Amino acid sequence: MRAVRNTATGIEVVDVDPPSSGVRVRVTSAGICGSDFHMIAAGPLPHTLGHEFGGVLDDGTVIAVRPNPACGTCAACAADQPQRCREGFVNFHGVSADGGLAEFVGVEERCIVPLPRSVDPMDAGLVEPLAVAVHGVRGLPRHARVLVLGAGPIGLCAIAAALDAGHAVDVRARGAAREEAARRLGAGPARDEGGYAVVVDAAGTESSASAAVDLVAPGGTVAMLGTWWDPTPLDTRWQLKEVTLVPRITYGHEDFLGAAALLASVPALREVMVTHRFSLEDAATAFRTAADRSTGAIKVLLHP
Repeated sequence: MRAVRNTATGIEVVDVDPPSSGVRVRVTSAGICGSDFHMIAAGPLPHTLGHEFGGVLDDGTVIAVRPNPACGTCAACAADQPQRCREGFVNFHGVSADGGLAEFVGVEERCIVPLPRSVDPMDAGLVEPLAVAVHGVRGLPRHARVLVLGAGPIGLCAIAAALDAGHAVDVRARGAAREEAARRLGAGPARDEGGYAVVVDAAGTESSASAAVDLVAPGGTVAMLGTWWDPTPLDTRWQLKEVTLVPRITYGHEDFLGAAALLASVPALREVMVTHRFSLEDAATAFRTAADRSTGAIKVLLHP
């Protein structure tokens, strides 16, 4: 079968053996994530890329796949918190095990999330980033006014998840197109004076972390949904404001169920997030498009 891997010459579609274990998923939708670029920067990888994916089972059921099966035996797994598993990245699809940028994937049954009938199989890859946001806003102060920093895929998902949870949401984003996407979902403009009870950092940079602590109210909460790939200092402003820092980049099974329902109930999400779609054979072009800001790409999906 055909699959996308990072080889010595870069992103290539190669022939690999079909899955020999697990529940077989025929992939219909797989997304490119910013974290994929950090992984491929390290050089050739022995596994298929793609942790944002879904598809169809042999019986025709349309599903998304939770890519972190976790060990199933540690205290976190026993508490139904696979996102805290001590071996969480040992068998993570697309990170340390074969992912969804392929024609077929074998997955553990506990990672299968059936999708509502109204969700197009071509959009199944959106459930994973949406699950990040659903988990990220879970447990935040009720009915708070939330500021989301960034209107990329995670930022747009955070807007949808926060609105669904009953929050009022503002956004600060780079670029008119992303600002407009956020407005279409229902976010308002950011208040320069700050004072937000909750700030969601969906960008994951030193500058966004600094902006988050500037704009959050004393005693407020900063939810970090963007991934900090580089060391990021936390200075005395965090201490003086007594900010609660909530770091969240993965999810549990309930978050995937919530994300599936939210994707079905907010059709505008797929319209504003998905800017480009490619076939599996065009994976190299898809990665170049996703990496190039001049293309206006937000979420790039591939369809095997």
